[in-house]
Amino acid sequence: MIIERDKMKQEVLHDNLLKAIREKIPHEENLANVLGNLVNRTISMQNKYFGGVISNPLEKEAIDEELISLAMDTPKRVEKAMDTLHVGEAIDEIFALLKRCNKYIDETTPWVLGKDESKKDRLATVLYNLMESIRIAAVLLSSYMPETSEKILDELSTSQRDAESLKEFGMLECGRTVDSKPEILFARIDM
Repeated sequence: MIIERDKMKQEVLHDNLLKAIREKIPHEENLANVLGNLVNRTISMQNKYFGGVISNPLEKEAIDEELISLAMDTPKRVEKAMDTLHVGEAIDEIFALLKRCNKYIDETTPWVLGKDESKKDRLATVLYNLMESIRIAAVLLSSYMPETSEKILDELSTSQRDAESLKEFGMLECGRTVDSKPEILFARIDM
């Protein structure tokens, strides 16, 4: 009886997962813009301004707290959605974090910080916050988009890839070097 119930639960989860992937994973345009472009430009900025070497001088400002809070809360939200087999909601939560990362870039303007040598520590902190948030999202995406998740984590040069690494913000290893030529994860389709 228990085995059959577990088997049925797995079948429902599998069906829900397939449906959610078809319906909830954003269309190619959103994958390219929200996820692919975010990863590419963040890693490209890390290479441009710091030779790819990850650091976190912890020069925080109030604006950082919203992103960090969301990054820490997202795994709990994803788990809650998955506990009730709401796969689509879980995926939505991950993409909400990615969208917040994109907004954070617009708010913190790293390209402006990069022009001012006195803002170098702040720039390093901003990029670290982005890369750590992307890492968290990539770990969460591993169940839905395993190959994409692995590519992102490889580009970040991180070994922090399991659920345990989601319990604390700041697990992305400093001193490592990101991929010098980040891959285009999703090609844009012009119509």
